[in-house]
Amino acid sequence: MSVRKRAWTTPKGEERTAWVVNYTDTNGTRRLKTFQRKKEADAYAATAGVEVRDGTHVADSATVTVGEACDLWLKSCGAAGLEQSTIDQYEQHVRLHIKPAIGVKKLSKITVPAVRAFQEQLREQGRSPAMVKRVTVSLGSILSDAQERGLVVRNAVSEMSKRRGTGAAKAEKRQKARLRYGVCARR
Repeated sequence: MSVRKRAWTTPKGEERTAWVVNYTDTNGTRRLKTFQRKKEADAYAATAGVEVRDGTHVADSATVTVGEACDLWLKSCGAAGLEQSTIDQYEQHVRLHIKPAIGVKKLSKITVPAVRAFQEQLREQGRSPAMVKRVTVSLGSILSDAQERGLVVRNAVSEMSKRRGTGAAKAEKRQKARLRYGVCARR
């Protein structure tokens, strides 16, 4: 893995420079990624190096868009023998919410902040909290399916839910106390 500076002259005669990360991925394919700043190139080289060693690296050019991942997920849902009403609901989530908002983004660009921005966008469009939650769960299933296919390294939705495990869900559990037999309720 190497980070080097590249300089060239444009057809108009302007001098340009960029930083290039040159590496070989897990399949043995040579990859190049260009950055404006050396700091960004070094950071990418460090994370890509760890991912290549772990065998989990997926290059940006080798991944698909969210829209293509949605289509693959819906096909697998149909093949899994799910109820037609469930498949219809998933298709509705994809068609009305996911594809219009983030369908053209690459899977590798879906991060926790990107998911948060997607949720906020849905809320601004007037979606109910329950709908935002259901669409987010569908997006998490899409990312999980893509992860199993080797199209993406991380599932940002599951990372987000792991970080949040203590907040609202814990308060909700506190409100729902178990019913205890033989114990009088206090007044």
